[in-house]
Amino acid sequence: MLFKITIVVLPVFVLIALGFFSSYLHLLNRQLVDGLTKFCQDFGIPFLLFFNLAILDLTSAFNIELLFFFYISMIVSFIIISCVSFLIFNQPYKNSIILGFCAMFSNGVLLGLPISELAFGTNSLFVNYTIIIGHAPLCYLVGITFIELAKIENNSFLMGVKRSLKAILSNNLTIGIILGIGFSLLKFEFSKTTEELLELGTSWIIPISLFTMGGVLYHYRVSKDYKIPATIISTSLLIQPAVVYLLGSQFSNIEIDYLRNAVIMAAMAPGLNAYFFANMYGECKDIVATTILTSTVLTVFSSTLWIYFLN
Repeated sequence: MLFKITIVVLPVFVLIALGFFSSYLHLLNRQLVDGLTKFCQDFGIPFLLFFNLAILDLTSAFNIELLFFFYISMIVSFIIISCVSFLIFNQPYKNSIILGFCAMFSNGVLLGLPISELAFGTNSLFVNYTIIIGHAPLCYLVGITFIELAKIENNSFLMGVKRSLKAILSNNLTIGIILGIGFSLLKFEFSKTTEELLELGTSWIIPISLFTMGGVLYHYRVSKDYKIPATIISTSLLIQPAVVYLLGSQFSNIEIDYLRNAVIMAAMAPGLNAYFFANMYGECKDIVATTILTSTVLTVFSSTLWIYFLN
């Protein structure tokens, strides 16, 4: 059974490996990888989110309890790693917040979507897309706001929140999400031909993004210290999904068919946005890079075990 599940999720990681070794063999140079990353980040993924949210019936897809449990698991991961980094690993306050951000930002789009689709079917993905709506905005709001708190002696708290919201609303992912939600709530509809054309046009986005992700991972500068990455990885791959499962199964009557997609989304390795966040503040880039690279490889095994458990 475990072997069959591994075979199901393996294509996702084969694409990442192809991108990684293409860069290793110099078939992809750094400039090309950066160009592909910018294209996927600024256009491909936002367009994918817009289209899938636009055709989603949000009024019937939303499960407030499930979303609440998922976002609680994110905050738990953020608090654990921020506190451990500050109190045990003696990281400065700002670094601790960056590492906490890394722990809570699971790669729901590039890993969670394709793995959920392969394991549970396309019809189950409405759970994933409703989670994605608030995922990145909430992570950025928490991360940026807590870092701005450190500057409170120079700026007011409201200025910090304002700066956080500006950064979130100017992000292309957020723009794609907002447009998709608006399209759905206003009951706009694509013609059948247009929808089929757009569906065909978005089918390449996840595969090329996974391939590009592999290329990006090759160029990361990794850290020799694995203590902090190991702590973040265990929190991201084990504790965060466990919190979602325990809350959903013990404190609610959410059906397992819905809950399992949320657990898988929570069980994914930290996403590339964690590195972009670290790069934005110029701290912890090597630690975050090591965490993303190692945890992405380990997700092959952890996702297999979670799918086995949930089935």
